[in-house]
Amino acid sequence: MAKMIADLGQGLMYVVLGVFFIWLVKKVDDWRTREFDDDIEIDNGNVAVGLRRAGLYLGIAVALCGAMGGTSNGFFSDLFQLMIDGLIITGFMFSSRFVNDYIMLGNISNDQECVKVIITPDGKKIKGNSAVGMVEAGMSVATGFILNGAISGTGGTFIEGIASAVLFFILGQIALLLFGFLYQLTTPFNVRNEIQNNNLAAGIGLGGTLMAFGIILMASLSGPFTGWAHDTLSFCLYTVYGIILLLVFKTVVGKLLLPTTSITIEIKEDRNIAAMIVVECAMTAVAIIIAFSM
Repeated sequence: MAKMIADLGQGLMYVVLGVFFIWLVKKVDDWRTREFDDDIEIDNGNVAVGLRRAGLYLGIAVALCGAMGGTSNGFFSDLFQLMIDGLIITGFMFSSRFVNDYIMLGNISNDQECVKVIITPDGKKIKGNSAVGMVEAGMSVATGFILNGAISGTGGTFIEGIASAVLFFILGQIALLLFGFLYQLTTPFNVRNEIQNNNLAAGIGLGGTLMAFGIILMASLSGPFTGWAHDTLSFCLYTVYGIILLLVFKTVVGKLLLPTTSITIEIKEDRNIAAMIVVECAMTAVAIIIAFSM
């Protein structure tokens, strides 16, 4: 009983530290977007800002779970290591956000889009491009999965562990960008235009697919360090395998779950948010199965 209580107490310390890092990324993001007040935007019902913040918080939590895994070296040593990993993860999250914002969506300024006033087809005025917010949320969660895989596992020296985390984080980000471009190339309409026009269904389609692929990348990155050549080759093979399966099953899932219509019609013509939530949740389920089968 005493050991159980002690373990719960130690677990509580990890939770407190995790909440601290969620608070830290909020403060850093407040500073990064200091030209407008995110808290006021969320209080006023800005869905775009709410989505991007939600994705950031989920992403940091997913990444921290990877840092909490592995072999224990003692409570205080583990707590110190989690603090260091948390700072590294925070830096990676914001560096990836910068890269993804300026590459994944090209000439779209995420910050401006998430607070601009939009006039809907029926004449209503809303604030914030929720489609952009959804894509950014998906990218943040996907990055969290990449960091989870890159920072977890054991093996090698301390320096090799840090270098491995940096290398495979970069490779994971490249793979995420590549998959995003392939998704857009294989979609029969201009995804970026639809997202810029505040088509939330299109944002769910891209953001949800990126999130699903992040799960596969986490699986391809997880595991002990066994050597640079072997780990890099394994990552590349698993990533290509995951890309092919996810793109193939995206078509299959669309036909199975939307038998009387198509994903293209539901996104571009109907802007059907409900249909895309169902499709992307199914794609996430498929990604989980693919990840556990690898």
